[in-house]
Order: sequence, then structure tokens, then C-alpha cells
Amino acid sequence: MPAPTHPADVLIIGGGAGGLSCAITLASAQKKKWFEDRRIVIVDDGTSDLKKARLFNVPGVTPGTLGSDLLSELEVQLGQYECATMLRGTVQRAERLPGGRFIATLEQGEEVVATKLVIATGYKRWDVEGLDHVPEPHPKGGKTNRIHLPHDGCYRIEPDLHVAGLLAGGSSQFAIAAGIGAQVAVELLSEWAGKRTHVHDNA
Repeated sequence: MPAPTHPADVLIIGGGAGGLSCAITLASAQKKKWFEDRRIVIVDDGTSDLKKARLFNVPGVTPGTLGSDLLSELEVQLGQYECATMLRGTVQRAERLPGGRFIATLEQGEEVVATKLVIATGYKRWDVEGLDHVPEPHPKGGKTNRIHLPHDGCYRIEPDLHVAGLLAGGSSQFAIAAGIGAQVAVELLSEWAGKRTHVHDNA
């Protein structure tokens, strides 16, 4: 039986602070008329550094909260939105198709075909083949082996391709990584709405 292909308007690779924040912000607009029937797919391989953290300075989060617990809460929050789907797996290859969309292939053969792609895989490794972009040393990583993907200042690498979280060059703080993810989502939502927009709830 062939592996399934999942259609998406936005594919987010990486389910850490940046990726989940981007997905939740996008999905929270699902009741807006201009959102239409768009689909958000996030692929996560379970290796987020947040799983190893204990958080003490995140606004609104009880000091001492385990990062793994916070990730679980964020996944539950994402799960309330019908327009969002989380897939467990590793994206081994992502590339742009001739028509402009992207196709991502997971290790077990599943595919996601998406109009827009957001890369949020963290700032320690880069193992997604197929994209014509090479990470550079991270400007605020604090260590020589940290990386980031250059962008236009609004986290766009090229049309319909964005970077979020620490891979976008932010300092290693949960709030910063999550904030970059939310900013990417606002850029995409504004494009869909046809005007500058901010979504604060799902009303």
C-alpha cells in the first residue's frame, strides 16, 4: 500500500517553540472568512531541545516548568483546531516543484505537498536535503556550531519559504523562538487577508 500524500497550505518542519507557535497562530485564524479551508501541517521528529529544558523566565509559565510538559500543552492547544494536523516523523527531503509548491518526503515515504514551507528545525543541525540554501554561523548562538538561515528581515528566505525559531537567528530563549514563529504566522495571515492583520483569538 503506497504511503499517503498530505495536502497543505502551510507545511511547518519542526515542532519546537518556533514551529508550534507558528502553527497555533495560523490555526487560530481558522474562523476568519478569508482563511477559507486552508490546512496547516506540522511535522515533528521529537528532538526539540525544549524537551531537555526547565523554564524559569517565560511570561505566563510557572517557573520550573519542564520544557517537555510545555511542549505537550502546546500540542494539546494545537489539537483544538480542525485545520491543523501534526505528523510524527522526520522530513528527509524538501524541494520546490515546477509549479511553485513544495513537496516534503518523510523517512517512511509519506509526502506533504504544500503551498508554503516554514523551516523551524532548531539551530544545531541541518539535515533537510533538496533546498538550495546553506546555513551560516548563528549570529547570536554563543557557540561556534550553532547555525541560522539568512532571510530578508521578516523571516522570508524566498517567496513562500520562511524560517522560524532559533534557526532564524534569534537568541536561545523560549519566548524569542516562539515570537519568531508567531511573526512568521502573522506575515502569512496578512498575505491571506489581503491587508496587515493580527489575530488575537479565534472569534
